[in-house]
Amino acid sequence: MKKYLSILLIIVFVLGMSFGMTSCGGGDSDDGTTTINLWHIFTADTDFNKITTEDVIADFEASHENVKVEVHILQDADYKTKMLTEFSGTAENVDVFTYWGAGRAGDLVEAGKILCLEDYLTEEQMDSIKEGADNNLRYDDKLYGLPLSSWMMFLYCNTELFDDNNVDLPETYDEWLAACKTFTENNIIPISLGGGVDDGWQAAFVFEALANRIVGSEAEMQILTDMSGFADNPGFKEAAEKMVEMTDAGAFGNSPLEIDEETSNVQFLTGASAMRLTGSWFTQGIYTEEDSVVEGKVQALPVPMVTGGNGLETDYVGGFIDGVFANAETKNPELVAEFTYALATALSTAQHENGEGFTAYNIAPDESNLSPLGVETGKIADTMIDGVVAWDTFLPGDLADIHIDACQSLLAKNADIDAFLKSYEQIFE
Repeated sequence: MKKYLSILLIIVFVLGMSFGMTSCGGGDSDDGTTTINLWHIFTADTDFNKITTEDVIADFEASHENVKVEVHILQDADYKTKMLTEFSGTAENVDVFTYWGAGRAGDLVEAGKILCLEDYLTEEQMDSIKEGADNNLRYDDKLYGLPLSSWMMFLYCNTELFDDNNVDLPETYDEWLAACKTFTENNIIPISLGGGVDDGWQAAFVFEALANRIVGSEAEMQILTDMSGFADNPGFKEAAEKMVEMTDAGAFGNSPLEIDEETSNVQFLTGASAMRLTGSWFTQGIYTEEDSVVEGKVQALPVPMVTGGNGLETDYVGGFIDGVFANAETKNPELVAEFTYALATALSTAQHENGEGFTAYNIAPDESNLSPLGVETGKIADTMIDGVVAWDTFLPGDLADIHIDACQSLLAKNADIDAFLKSYEQIFE
């Protein structure tokens, strides 16, 4: 693992020299103003996450004289690169930033780049975090990030298309594959999937969904934690074989590697596809996106079971992984920790109230405005026990890229499963 970290730091150092700095760093200015530089990925003006963030900033600035929060926003893929670039140095223009826990943040924690928030939060603030919600944001049992909401992977189904084509909602893999074949024959995209260059995590989602049902959460999580045992478990090969079987059956349309996440979302929302396999954050768009014509026509299902697999019905893909972090080099750690807590609790609550996830805090959310589907997904999530977060958020960045590239290869024609499996020797062996 150390060799990968060393390679990563060399890469990001070179990137840092190329990119340079784009802002004048946080801290106290000559006019007495204290600046907190905030980075996040909420790009759409209609996104409640962005609106909530703006509200938190307004309240924080109003209650803290001479404090200014400067906001920086980037798309997901660019954001990951930019954060690594910034933290190749002191990241002097980053104070607070949204990021992913487990291996992603772990690299930065190990390099001494992230502030240990536990040293600056009050006992009351620490106690407000639900038990287990911060597991993927702790390192050496110390809290470095504050969790946002948990999420769960669902298979969103357009019930109108299922009814019109006499297809039953799938409960097993065999039924799922048969449904895909029927929709393909009727010139309907079975599962909208944009697994292109910048959105390869969607390809990984398919593999991870199948692996979860075949390998099971407990065994899968043990392998990820120990970083060994992948090659010894035949379930991963079976998951790859089933993903190729789905690809060959046209389950993901004709060109899943040529479209992006936004396009695949639009396909489902406009009724062009019968299913969408993604996280619970997708729920709200069914009711709020202008393109959506499927409101009231969608049922969310857990990933179909695989006959003979070791996965349990209470296993799922998801959990708490998204968080808010602070730069260890920030000039105002107490103030930054206070803002980080305000932002994290507000976002977690808003995500719960909008049906995107499930809150990490013992702060009662208002559920009166949840969509019917938001209520439905919440009830399903309450029945789940053991989750495995997305591998690309658990694994360190360089290893996550290997995983994503390997999964994308399973969406190509004439996919080589042996080559796919060999890729993981770089991660687990």
